Amino acid sequence: MNIVKKYNLDKLRFVALLVLALQLSSCNDFLDNDNEFYHVATQEQQWNSLTDTRAALFGVYGLMRSALGENNTYWAVGDLRLGDFTVRVRDDLQAIRDNKLDESYPLIQQIANWRRFYKVVNAASVFVENAGKVLEKDDAYSETNYQYDVAQVRVLRALAYFYMVRMWGDVPLLKYSYDNGTFPEVPRTDVEIVLKYVKDELKAVAPLLPELLGAASDKYYGGDADKWRGWLLNRYSAYAILAHVSAWEGNYVDVETYAGYVWDNAEKIKAACVPIEDLVGPTGIFSVSYANTNRAARLVTFGYNYESTEVNESTVDGHLESWTLADPIISKALPDIFISKDSLVKIFMQDATGDTRFGFDETGRYYTNYIKGLNLDIPVFSKINVLRDGKGTTSDHAVFGSFIILSRMEDMALLRAEALTMLNRSEDAVAYLNTVRNLRGLVTLSYEKDLSKGGAELLLKEIFNERRRELMGEGHYWFDQIRRARILGDNPEMVELVNSGKIYWPVADDVLKANPEITQNECWK
Repeated sequence: MNIVKKYNLDKLRFVALLVLALQLSSCNDFLDNDNEFYHVATQEQQWNSLTDTRAALFGVYGLMRSALGENNTYWAVGDLRLGDFTVRVRDDLQAIRDNKLDESYPLIQQIANWRRFYKVVNAASVFVENAGKVLEKDDAYSETNYQYDVAQVRVLRALAYFYMVRMWGDVPLLKYSYDNGTFPEVPRTDVEIVLKYVKDELKAVAPLLPELLGAASDKYYGGDADKWRGWLLNRYSAYAILAHVSAWEGNYVDVETYAGYVWDNAEKIKAACVPIEDLVGPTGIFSVSYANTNRAARLVTFGYNYESTEVNESTVDGHLESWTLADPIISKALPDIFISKDSLVKIFMQDATGDTRFGFDETGRYYTNYIKGLNLDIPVFSKINVLRDGKGTTSDHAVFGSFIILSRMEDMALLRAEALTMLNRSEDAVAYLNTVRNLRGLVTLSYEKDLSKGGAELLLKEIFNERRRELMGEGHYWFDQIRRARILGDNPEMVELVNSGKIYWPVADDVLKANPEITQNECWK
């Protein structure tokens, strides 16, 4: 193929109540993370004051986190499906791993139901249509505050659509709220139209967002930049999402524009790539405990707050750890999924040694930052390993608190390298590839000495291989495989899936029954 062609049990109960309320009353229940309580308002009360807008705003964030985390959707979709993980015992996970999404397991049907993403869309639309009322009723709610709020929920709505497009292809495009949380019977909209809407929304609101919420003298909902850094979406979050949308489209001019903008301005918000000790473990970048000054490295993220003694946001579902952790980290004999030793060697030890994620130094001592139990038949993938507040647990019912990180600085570096290669700027691309390689102990590559003979194709393979290593367990690999198949075509299985449309998920039976206007994806009929 030509190269140019181509996110405690109490919280779980709350989330269930929140979802039910959204179905019945268009977002009457909202998560107020700032005041650390759950605010329930009547329809008449909820657009009267700044307190109401704050509750509604964080409610949309909570719904987005739930949409991604429910049934571990984010990892089933992005990491498990034809990915590097081996399934130990569960037949439903094995079916997802093998891309047999037409098998009748409840987990597959639940993940294949896009309703939870439309709850994000509806809640965001309700906010856009109603938040302006508070400007007239509460002098504490400023025009700037209103602008920042609306911009964030529009980004969240666009992100929900982008994720749906990557999962199902054509999806119904609903730009306004729908009464009482009911879903109108409308057909699917062509994917190109939905993606244009996503890009138009993101481009419109990105300049309206500040570099960091709370950085101005009047703060933001009482919090300064350190409070909101790495928690809420900002200008660079929007552009990071735009970079991924453009890559999905194959528009590498725009990928370079947006990823480059994020990268070139990162110092303004103290965002940087993280050393290996900040990437892994219970207090690293996936933890609420991660240092304030570095949180901006989490460009697009949905997190869990353990700093409250009143609200315990620990959960079982919604974290990769529920599938991957076991002894000696938690009281579970064996993980549900794991990465075999053979796979680890193949992925990490192709080009010599020194990889601090998984490799060995000059003395032969292994680096095992991504796993525990190298001597075990089934090693434990422990890169993402956040138990409660980072202090760990020995409970048989472990609960987790890791953040869902959709994009971080290393992701932007490698996405920019991908774009530069596609734009015939290979030497510039190698510099960004080396930024991540050097950070993980790998030798510097020279385009002229190491890569030029294989041309752009060899460089792209190195970039995709580095994304596979660096972003392992972070929900990117499936989508990276699709882009790789489109531009390199070096995996016949993935090329066939791309060409047949089988990269998409089937639409859940419940969706098809509820809306006769929706048709099943052709390849899953």
